[in-house]
Amino acid sequence: MENIAFAQQIIDINRVAAENTRSVITLLQNQTIRFVQASIELGNQVAKEGQRVVEEWTKEYDRGRLAIQDVVEENRISLDQLFSPLVQPKEAARPKKTK
Repeated sequence: MENIAFAQQIIDINRVAAENTRSVITLLQNQTIRFVQASIELGNQVAKEGQRVVEEWTKEYDRGRLAIQDVVEENRISLDQLFSPLVQPKEAARPKKTK
């Protein structure tokens, strides 16, 4: 039982680390998007086609980040199920009667 508790603590630590990493990546992405949009609006150096490319790039990056987040969440759920305390079925807990 101690091994399961230890594994759950490690899972919790990794969950917090993954959530913090996701938050930092999201913050960095949002700041980059704001900077690029402000740069495009202030200057006329970027053509319309370039602006569309930047918009597509930000959408794809966001989509990829969300896909990674979904995979991490699915793996977290799998680990929680794997290391959850095992509950014996009622039939296994009862001794079998012999006739």
